[in-house]
Amino acid sequence: MTIITFRPTAGHSTAGFWLAVSMTLLSGCAGGSSTGQGPVVTVTVTPTVLATGAPASATGTGATTGAGAPKSDVVSRTFDLGTIVKVVQDGDVPVIIFDRWTARGVPDSKLATNGLSMTVHSDAPYTNLNSKTTFRIPVVDGAIFTYNHCVAVDQPAQQRSSTLQEFTALQDQERIILLTIDPQGRVYKAQNDPAC
Repeated sequence: MTIITFRPTAGHSTAGFWLAVSMTLLSGCAGGSSTGQGPVVTVTVTPTVLATGAPASATGTGATTGAGAPKSDVVSRTFDLGTIVKVVQDGDVPVIIFDRWTARGVPDSKLATNGLSMTVHSDAPYTNLNSKTTFRIPVVDGAIFTYNHCVAVDQPAQQRSSTLQEFTALQDQERIILLTIDPQGRVYKAQNDPAC
């Protein structure tokens, strides 16, 4: 009779299982005895761990879109420019209802891919597209909102950390915002226009 013992390798949590199998050896060419007992053979079993689930997104939020994720209308964009009409909740996720604007002399397709530099100015470089369409854009948990304030045209903007709630209440000259959007169509960064 041969006893085969299975035991997990050290460090694995699959402790405590043993299996013994009795086998009757048949005599054959090797010249063994059919009445003798064979050696004890130890087989080490290494458990295989299979990873499940999707990897974290490129932004590090770990969130992915799925059946229950809020709908985004801007999945193909990297940036968007405009104003917040309102913010609604979709489950636990805030969703910006966005009125899209454009920058003078910059095609929207270029803005959507490359964004813009939000610098201090006293002119009116942005134009409302006056579209009747607004866009739903979910906001990731931990999104970064940066408030820019113009002190003078010849000085850099003052910056500080802000919130989505503060951005919904920005005054007219500062309410145009640039959104940075992840591959799932969610806002993960936003900054307002520092108009003087």
